[in-house]
Amino acid sequence: MFIKHFVRMLCREELSDKDVIVFCDIVQSVVPTKVLTAYDEEKSKVGIEVIAYTSEDDDGDMWIYEVILEDEIDADEGDKISKQLFKEFGDVKFTFEASVEI
Repeated sequence: MFIKHFVRMLCREELSDKDVIVFCDIVQSVVPTKVLTAYDEEKSKVGIEVIAYTSEDDDGDMWIYEVILEDEIDADEGDKISKQLFKEFGDVKFTFEASVEI
């Protein structure tokens, strides 16, 4: 069975490329062993992907930035990531989410 683990930011405005990198760096700094890493054919690390897509809800457009994880994060890790994001992106209206297994 496939279970998708992730953390994501849902924003009301589009982030710059630099801000997306900051988001990814924050996640990686808290849970470096849980971030899904991509490798090329020679087994060389090629990076960590941030999936960016748009959606909308009753309040308008949303830009969503998602980092796929190998494992679920725990509550303490989620709190650490969240605190760092709110410190770094205090002027951006966003929500932070993480997957949970039920």
